[in-house]
Amino acid sequence: MILTYFFIGVVFTFLVDILISYLGRIDFPNFERDIMWDNSQRILCVIFWPLGIIWFILAFFRSLFS
Repeated sequence: MILTYFFIGVVFTFLVDILISYLGRIDFPNFERDIMWDNSQRILCVIFWPLGIIWFILAFFRSLFS
């Protein structure tokens, strides 16, 4: 069960990493180019991925309805 938790965290962190790289390559408005995304943030994202998903969903709906 704990391995499943960490596996989901690794997949979520991988997707966030790909999203940051993609948004950095295209000229996406309101994207901060100087995001610090190193291994310590990746490890924290693997551990606290449920909070990251909640934060992502809330930000998505705020931008969608604003």
